[in-house]
Amino acid sequence: MAAVPETHAHVEPGAPIVRITALKKSYGSNQVLKGIDLEVARGEVIAIIGKSGSGKSTLLRCINGLEEFQEGSLTVDAKPLLHDSAMAMRELRQRVGMIFQSFNLFPHLSVGRNVMLAPTLVKKRNKTEAEAQARKLLARVGLAEKFDAMPDQLSGGQQQRVAIARALAMEPAVLLCDEITSALDPELVGEVCAWWSRWPMRA
Repeated sequence: MAAVPETHAHVEPGAPIVRITALKKSYGSNQVLKGIDLEVARGEVIAIIGKSGSGKSTLLRCINGLEEFQEGSLTVDAKPLLHDSAMAMRELRQRVGMIFQSFNLFPHLSVGRNVMLAPTLVKKRNKTEAEAQARKLLARVGLAEKFDAMPDQLSGGQQQRVAIARALAMEPAVLLCDEITSALDPELVGEVCAWWSRWPMRA
């Protein structure tokens, strides 16, 4: 992969935080994304609705760089997604957070360590600062007392809230949520949705 020097693009006032233009993605002969155009404003919350297999998750995975697309363009915060640039992809993943259908918590790490891991490894925060941030985020998702608990000691709804706190720990400009209640029992869906509806959405 070829690394390119970091550039600081001028961001126009009111420019969308995400801009997708004529995006196409295929798996072999199966075209999943057929020329997607989408703009998302700062602070805007949108829902992408469609039947199973229609490409919802694929589009989200394109936005955070987990999937390569064949045609079109995609920018986040005025910076283009460049799969052939390791530096550009690293920067993208610091600015785009994603919460998956499955919790994907590290089972051998405590709840607090799960939330602290990315900020200490990627953003090089010191342990004291990362711990303070993790405790604050866990308190905001109603799990302040679970900092030292292990993931298998939590309910599904609690584990999903830890996953939300972990994604927010990177302070992303864009947060992608891929059917975050689909893996939960029906009685736990309301728990996560009720909490999420109270979360203050900020630009």
